[in-house]
Amino acid sequence: MTEPRPDIAPTGHPARVLMVAAACNPYKGSDSKVGWGRVQEAAKYFDTWVICGAWDQDDICRHQQKHGHNPRLHFLFVEEGRLGRLLRLRTPLFSYTNLLSYHLWQRRAYKLAVRLHQKLGFALTHQATLVGYREPGYLWKLNVPFIWGPVGGIQNYPWRFLASAGFSGAVIEGCRSLANWLQLRFSPRVRRAARKAAVVLAANSQVQKAFEKVHRIKAPVLLETGLPEVNFIKRLPSQADQQSLRILWSGELKPHKALHLLLHALSQLPSQTPYELKILGSGPMERRWRNLAEYLKICDRCHWLGWLPYEEVRNFYEWAEILVFTSLRDTSGNVILEALSHGVPVICLDHQGAADIVTSRCGIKIPVVEPKQVIAGLKDAVLKLAEDRKKLCELSLGALERAKEYLWSRNGEQMAKFYYAALSHYGR
Repeated sequence: MTEPRPDIAPTGHPARVLMVAAACNPYKGSDSKVGWGRVQEAAKYFDTWVICGAWDQDDICRHQQKHGHNPRLHFLFVEEGRLGRLLRLRTPLFSYTNLLSYHLWQRRAYKLAVRLHQKLGFALTHQATLVGYREPGYLWKLNVPFIWGPVGGIQNYPWRFLASAGFSGAVIEGCRSLANWLQLRFSPRVRRAARKAAVVLAANSQVQKAFEKVHRIKAPVLLETGLPEVNFIKRLPSQADQQSLRILWSGELKPHKALHLLLHALSQLPSQTPYELKILGSGPMERRWRNLAEYLKICDRCHWLGWLPYEEVRNFYEWAEILVFTSLRDTSGNVILEALSHGVPVICLDHQGAADIVTSRCGIKIPVVEPKQVIAGLKDAVLKLAEDRKKLCELSLGALERAKEYLWSRNGEQMAKFYYAALSHYGR
């Protein structure tokens, strides 16, 4: 028997799908990048309608003017509203403290969704971004199959590491962890959305286990992000023993990104080990970590480059021989995929989404026990690759192969199968 194609509705026409992607932008990273990749893939299989934030309208229109309009992809834009703008109080859009502002935006998006559904009659709905589970939106209230995810955000800052976050960082992370525990279990809308969803997708195995334990839901794992189709060509690391190891670190300079762990690790390397560290990013911890590098007497090997446009960031992936990802809480880590796609092996902590992505073929994972053990593990991993150039080359080749498993095209194929399964089940 021939298996029905997931992009064809019973009428013979592409099924019409409504997606909410609050963050969706071809020129930005994080959730915006996730949203853009997700809607592009959906439009390969379905007639896709997307409700997204008005803050992304100019960039999306500019992209369409430059690259043409996809007849299967339709964007609608929802403004934030006066109260939402007031609640943000000039702080960064959708920061954790502005969850209420984001919730109000989701209510406005749902009102538009109801009107569109009455007019167009969608076969399926999908809450795509933001990725965090705390705000499931309202599409589950429409009487059609509802896809939620991939969702993340349940990971917490390991309590043994709170002391290194500083007083304010420790308070913020401690409160966040408590709120996380309560919301996952007792938020009425999280529970209803999980119950109503045809499929809840988990962004990593930790999310999968949490939803199965708390909500008794089997949530398949599908990484929330992906890589575009690219040519995976990489100049292999030099095998000259005396060359400085080129180390890249990229991310917000915030407590949970834990750059200090790497700085301490590098300070413990033998004095004869040559290396160079380039740090991409900015944030409230920058001054503190710069002072730490100076105190540890490694500031001459650290180059602080701030935030750079993506086109420039790519040059540093080409420069790097390893990426060190020290985050203490992250759903996955777009920078990990970017590094792998450039043939850059990854040293990371063995937890959360990073543990799912990085294997022994493309990097080294450090057990998350206590700060001293993590610092020692990072030091040993860096030293191993600095001294064993053959191993570094092997991991570089493994990184390229691993990256091919995370192409958006593969991710989109998997998502299409979940769409089709939901449509088939609903039609019974």
